[in-house]
Amino acid sequence: MSALVVPTHRRPPGIYRLARGLRWLSALVFVALLIFAATVGYSAFEVARSSPQSRGLTASFAPNGTIEIGGSFTLANPGYYPIQGLALTARISNETGVFLGEVGTGPTTIAPSATAVFPLALYLPVSTTGPSASLLTEDQYLGVDAWANATYAYLFPLSVALTENRSWGAPFEGFTVSVGTPSGGGGNITIPVTVAFRNDASFPTAGTLAFVIESALLTPCGGDSFTLDVPPGDSYDETENVALSPGCSPAGGHVTSTYSNGGTPVSLPPEGIP
Repeated sequence: MSALVVPTHRRPPGIYRLARGLRWLSALVFVALLIFAATVGYSAFEVARSSPQSRGLTASFAPNGTIEIGGSFTLANPGYYPIQGLALTARISNETGVFLGEVGTGPTTIAPSATAVFPLALYLPVSTTGPSASLLTEDQYLGVDAWANATYAYLFPLSVALTENRSWGAPFEGFTVSVGTPSGGGGNITIPVTVAFRNDASFPTAGTLAFVIESALLTPCGGDSFTLDVPPGDSYDETENVALSPGCSPAGGHVTSTYSNGGTPVSLPPEGIP
């Protein structure tokens, strides 16, 4: 009679169980990495498509004698991960590509499925010899270049950019100062001075326009001022009779004009006198 054989179940060695666990863990990590890579790629593509958008760019004279270009940029994060350390820079150039100014903001963080608004204010100094001088008297298109650098999904560098043109209406479009023929005699000689321009800006041209007539030797011969209150889209054309200093001839000289709206005066391009 044979003996009854009872099967036995031997527990796998510990090293085998550890190896099997590591295989399962590595498989899970691999799947998680695939999901992470796929969601990061999709999200980054969506973020890249959501380039910065300019909103409500406006311009006006600031009290410090500069032209203030204000507004904001928005950047949406439609992805699944945060945008971190985002720093945005905006650069503005005139119609001929001459650099006017640059302003930046940040860094900041944009949460997933959120939109951030970046308020910006750029102050452009105006002088008759600087690159911003044309903004006073010439309608043109301003080039706006904005770009942002950040870290996306905690690890990956991200860059987005915006390039567009913005129409600029000059507050003194076509500005001219014309000097007529002197009249009178003795010590009572006067000369007509006519100021003409069109306000193509989005804001009123209001304030005082003072002018000085100078001889060819840069000697002041006389001057006066005009009170301005020109709404957007309106034209201005006024003439003043100005008393000339005895013995001072404006022939070959020029007229210098200065605009002030309660702040720092802004010089306009000088006009030659035939």
